[in-house]
Amino acid sequence: MILAFDIGGTKLAAAMVEEGRVVTRRQVAMPQHIECFSRAIDELIADMPVPERIAVASTGFIRNGHTHAVNQNIISFWNGFALHAFLAARFACPIVMLNDAQAAAWAEYLACDAPIGNLLYLTLSTGVGGGLVVNHQLRVGSTGLAGHIGHATLCTLPVDGRMTCGCGRTGCLETIASGTAIARQASFVFGESIDSREVFARAVSDSRAERILVNAAHAVAEAIANCVMLLDVECAVIGGSVGLAPGMVERIRSALQAESGLTQIPVTKAVLGADSGLIGAARWAAGDDPSKERPAGSAAHHPTIH
Repeated sequence: MILAFDIGGTKLAAAMVEEGRVVTRRQVAMPQHIECFSRAIDELIADMPVPERIAVASTGFIRNGHTHAVNQNIISFWNGFALHAFLAARFACPIVMLNDAQAAAWAEYLACDAPIGNLLYLTLSTGVGGGLVVNHQLRVGSTGLAGHIGHATLCTLPVDGRMTCGCGRTGCLETIASGTAIARQASFVFGESIDSREVFARAVSDSRAERILVNAAHAVAEAIANCVMLLDVECAVIGGSVGLAPGMVERIRSALQAESGLTQIPVTKAVLGADSGLIGAARWAAGDDPSKERPAGSAAHHPTIH
């Protein structure tokens, strides 16, 4: 079996995955210090069987076995952290590492009922991540940045005004539609500190909260439309705690209808839910690839094992 880790801004999950199916899964809050991170890993894998290999879906991007943060404000020790060496000291097996949204995109692509060549995956969570499958190939990029749609800039503005993102750019999707951004905007509007979950709860009866969510949905729709025009993606899959929150996908679908008729594509919820990253990383590490279903001339994929 494969031991998969999904490392995000606010959660750390571990699962034993066999043939694309989660057998055992555990999750804790993401520690903000290296020492606590090390202890959390040991606690998560306690009593789990010895894995055949390790698969990692990580926030940020990975170069030469080190993680790098795009948004510098999310995990304090993540920029340049030697994650591969950290895991290699604990496990005597091959280790495969991938961005978390890229991993989720691969899982959702493999889970599609109908053949889809070009798929966009967006995770709306602590931050906004993205993954792309283009011409049946997962795009990772030469430096690991492919698909980071959360840090593409938009015309849509946050309700509290355009601001600089933790990545250093101004006007990023992540400053409007992430859970962190929704909470920030709501705190500005309501004059009190509230989180994104409370914003969804208030949106049922408070137009101010609904406006924040609708505006975030318009930002996501704008980003989807941009990807359609750039890459001719055929569908957009939405995941993450904010993306899967009640009514968010419906808001995004409605917002997309206001975009150009050329950009009207299906917008669906992630069928694998919170397990997309774990399953995608495991299937990538296993080399799962539906090449037999591909049209002639399509290139095959092979994971990079460190």
